[in-house]
Amino acid sequence: MKKVLATWMLVMTLGSLMSFAQVAPVTTQMMEQSRQSKILEFSEICVNDLPEAVMNRLAMKGAMIKQAFMAYSIDGSRIYKVNVLASNACEETLLLSEDGKLLK
Repeated sequence: MKKVLATWMLVMTLGSLMSFAQVAPVTTQMMEQSRQSKILEFSEICVNDLPEAVMNRLAMKGAMIKQAFMAYSIDGSRIYKVNVLASNACEETLLLSEDGKLLK
């Protein structure tokens, strides 16, 4: 009975503390909003959907593809984010343009 009472008191104490917690409002400046518009939203694609130029670039690096993602940039071109296992057994994330150029 003491354990049940102690557990109940603990739950009630934590519950009352949580109810007093407040979330501070987030203020954003105009400059931060312009940066957010440049954030790309990648969606996962099948590895077979990668362009030949991207596949050739990854083959030159000797990388094994784990996952592939695609997003459209502001100018409408496609940007590919590829998670690879490099030849030295390290996992890397590469950003590539449609023509296989490494970005970033």
